[in-house]
Amino acid sequence: MKTPSKFPSSAYFGAALLVILFLLSHYQVHAQVPSVPKDSALVLKKEKATYVPYPIYIDASIELGFGMVGANANAGVYLNHKHAIGLSIFAVGTPSLGDSYNMSCLGLQYSINTILDASTNMMIYYKLEAGKVINYLWTKDGISVVSQQFDLKHSQPYYGRITAGLRFAWFNCYAALGSTGNLKTNYVLETGYTGTNSFNFTHFTFGGGLSLPMHKSKKTSASK
Repeated sequence: MKTPSKFPSSAYFGAALLVILFLLSHYQVHAQVPSVPKDSALVLKKEKATYVPYPIYIDASIELGFGMVGANANAGVYLNHKHAIGLSIFAVGTPSLGDSYNMSCLGLQYSINTILDASTNMMIYYKLEAGKVINYLWTKDGISVVSQQFDLKHSQPYYGRITAGLRFAWFNCYAALGSTGNLKTNYVLETGYTGTNSFNFTHFTFGGGLSLPMHKSKKTSASK
C-alpha cells in the first residue's frame, strides 16, 4: 500500500497557478484605470463661459411722440437676472404752435427682463412705472402767461407708464404709453386775466439712448 504524497498533485498545482495569474492580471488592469474625481462635473462647468450681472442699471434716453419731445433717465438695481427695481425721472413737452404743455415726473419702476443673448448683452424688458408729477406748465397760444402755479390741492398729480424695450450692448430702445391724472394750474395772463387750466396728459412715445449693459462675459479656468 502506497503512502499518500505530502505534495499536491499536478492538477491541483495547475489550478492554483491559474488562480494566481488571474488575480495578478485583474489587479494590474484596475491599477491602470485612472480614478474619476468626484467633482469632474463641476470642473467641466467651470471651464464654460459664465456671465456676471452688474448690480445696477442706468439708462438715459430721448423720446419722440406725436407732437411731443421728452427725455428719460433711469437708475436701479437688479434683484436677480429676471427682476429689477429703480427710480425714473421723466420730462415731456408739446412744442406746438398752439397751446403747449410741459411736465416733469419722478417715479418708481419695476421691470421684468429676459436675456436673449448674454454674449452680446441683448435682452428684452417690460417695465411698469408709477409716480408723481412734480412740475407742470401751460403756455397759451399767442398770449404771454405772466405767472402760473401748479394747483396741488385740486390736482391729481400722478402718472403711470408701461414700457416695452430692448437693450443690446450699450444701447437701449423702447416704446412707452403713459397718462396722468387731472392737472390744474392757476395762471395770470399778460392782459391781467386770471384763470384755471385743467388737462389730462396722455402720451405714446418711442425712445432710444445709452444703457449700462446688464452682463459682462467672464471665463473661469478649471481648478486642479
